[in-house]
Amino acid sequence: MERAYEGITLSNFRDLGGLPVGDGKMIARGKIFRAGKLRPKTDADREFLAGLALDTVVDLRIPREIKEKPDSLPDGVEYVNASVFGDTKFQVLAPTLRSKLMMLFCTDEQFDEILEGIKDSYAYMPYAKHAYSLLFDRLTAGRTVAFHCTAGKDRTGVAAMMIELALGRTKEQAKEQYMLSNTYRAGSNSKIMKIINAVPLRPGFYAVVDYSSQVHEELFDNAYNAIFSRYDSIEDFLAAEYGVTAETLALWRKHYLIDAE
Repeated sequence: MERAYEGITLSNFRDLGGLPVGDGKMIARGKIFRAGKLRPKTDADREFLAGLALDTVVDLRIPREIKEKPDSLPDGVEYVNASVFGDTKFQVLAPTLRSKLMMLFCTDEQFDEILEGIKDSYAYMPYAKHAYSLLFDRLTAGRTVAFHCTAGKDRTGVAAMMIELALGRTKEQAKEQYMLSNTYRAGSNSKIMKIINAVPLRPGFYAVVDYSSQVHEELFDNAYNAIFSRYDSIEDFLAAEYGVTAETLALWRKHYLIDAE
C-alpha cells in the first residue's frame, strides 16, 4: 500500500503518485489525488490540504450531498461539481439524509432493488460523460487535481480506474487500488456497523449497509466489463465516449508520468 499520511483525518485520501505503469514509468507524486469528501476536521488537515497546492477539486457528488456536507478548501482552488448520478435513477444511492431515512421504511423487495441498483450503477458510471469529462478536461490541462465523492470508493473508484488504465496500468493493478478502499475505510465501516447493529431493524437494512459501505471485486468488474464489452481498448473507449484522442492521452502521460524511482 502507498504511503499513509500521518495525523491526517481526511477519509480515504490517496495520492496516485508512485503507482507503476510499466515501461519504467510511474505516476508522478503530488499531481493526482483521490479522496472522500474534503471536510478537514483539524488544523493539521487544513495545513495538509493547503500544502498540496491544488489547482482544482472535482466533486463527483449530487448537489444534495454537497449541501449537507460541503467541501472546505484552501483559497484559490477551482471547485467543480461534476455530479456523476446527475438526474438519473441512481441519485437514490447517494448517501444523503433523505436516502438514509427512506431506507428505514423499505420492504425486503426494495432492499433487494437497492442492492441490484448498486451493481447496475457500476455499469452506468463509465458512461457518465457529463461528469467525468469535466475531470478529464482538467487532466488535459495538466492541473494538480483532487477528485472525490462522499466515501471516495464508488464514483471516485470508477474515475480512478479509468485514469489508471489510461495512464498504462493493468486491470489487476487498478483493481488492487480500488479494493484498498476496504482497508482505508475499515475503521469507519466498523463503527457504522456497530451503531446500526445496536438498533432493531429489518435484515435487509443491515445487508444493504454492509454491502454498500465496502467495495467489491464484482462491482469493479461490472464497470470494467461495461467498457471492454464494447471497446477493444481504453484508448478506443476514451476516444469514442469522451473525445480523448491519442494526442490528448499523450498529453496526460506527459503531464503525469515520470521515470520510476
